[in-house]
Amino acid sequence: MSPLVEGQTFTTAGRTIGEGDINLFAGLVGDFTPIHVDETFAQTTIHGARIAHGPHTMSTAIGLFTQMNVLGERVIGLLNLNWDFSGAVKIGDTVRSRVTIESLRATSKPGRNVGIFAFEVLNQRDEPIQLGRLTVLLRADEPNRPYEAHDVSGE
Repeated sequence: MSPLVEGQTFTTAGRTIGEGDINLFAGLVGDFTPIHVDETFAQTTIHGARIAHGPHTMSTAIGLFTQMNVLGERVIGLLNLNWDFSGAVKIGDTVRSRVTIESLRATSKPGRNVGIFAFEVLNQRDEPIQLGRLTVLLRADEPNRPYEAHDVSGE
């Protein structure tokens, strides 16, 4: 893996959201709100069709980034998510992410960094539909600096 550098930006591949994706997510999390699962109801809303759950799109965006193997085995744990949802994702829409390493800072424990990754989630028209920040505890790139797997406090 290449070293992480503040300011680096990555663009993920796209992922088209299908009806099955929405149904699977609804079943997984137990959220069967009609806007997601009832086409007849959804047609009466401002969207005119079913839309994906906001956290589904967020999870897809993060998953697309992890597929790039930028973080890989560096990840020790998730520290924080801060996410804004500004656009809907309909069945057939394709999402991708533009991710920038906003900051990397060493913790007081050797071999660890806290990384903040800024996400801009875009649809197939390059319209931003979500903005977020993912804060993770990372194993530093320096060799021979083991971490304590049971402690994810970051400090």
